Amino acid sequence: MKRGVCVKNVLLLGDITGRSRVALRMLSCVLEDKGHEVLMLPTALISNTLNLGRHEMLDTTDYLLRSLEIWETLGITVDLAYIGYITGMEQAEKLAVVADALRAKGVPIVLDPILGDNGKRYNSISDDQAQGMKMLCGHADLITPNLTEACLLLGEEYGEKDAEELASTLSGVGCSTLITSAATQESESAMIGYDRVRQEGFAISFERVPGHRWGTGDLFTGLLIDGLLCGKELEAAAREAGEHVAKQLRGEEKSLLPEQ
Repeated sequence: MKRGVCVKNVLLLGDITGRSRVALRMLSCVLEDKGHEVLMLPTALISNTLNLGRHEMLDTTDYLLRSLEIWETLGITVDLAYIGYITGMEQAEKLAVVADALRAKGVPIVLDPILGDNGKRYNSISDDQAQGMKMLCGHADLITPNLTEACLLLGEEYGEKDAEELASTLSGVGCSTLITSAATQESESAMIGYDRVRQEGFAISFERVPGHRWGTGDLFTGLLIDGLLCGKELEAAAREAGEHVAKQLRGEEKSLLPEQ
């Protein structure tokens, strides 16, 4: 494990998947590789990635909340918290209370609203889960949807509004927004963001690497969180994270991505 000058305590709340390095398994791998102390609690235990067609899932809300209560009594503190996969509105409402309590202590909340991709909601995501994610956006400091998820959060048809407008509208609930896979008005692949701290938008163009690797988005999010923990502004952290993901996909850096 690398030990740097910006070692922080990071709380990860999301799904732990039994097969493949994705979700919290990938995030913890990235952040521990950067030297951070990771505190990880599952919102759900999932047997395997949902694309395989069948899976088993266990909701772990009660365990998560009891664990947080114990950590509170033990004096364990965190510098940033991440929320990913949720099981539905009931869990989302409880996580909103957790998020608000952390924010009151100055701990920023990063929310990855896992809902869909390629213009469609994931088959495994229910209306209840989608509404829970939408509600949680109002309790986060930064949300990181892809273009599909940005549209789903706003109830917009995919492709009808440009990403700059979507990012600006999403930030209206009080959070910064980073749409991780969109395009500029010149049709270049880009990350489109709106930084609530600086009160301005930005676009980061990038060249897509052919092929598909599971866990790429989680790798990016982990690197983004590392940048934020080390004091970088959102745009700079996103740019650097994107560059390192591309290098791993091209084989120019040691890759943390699973083979399948």
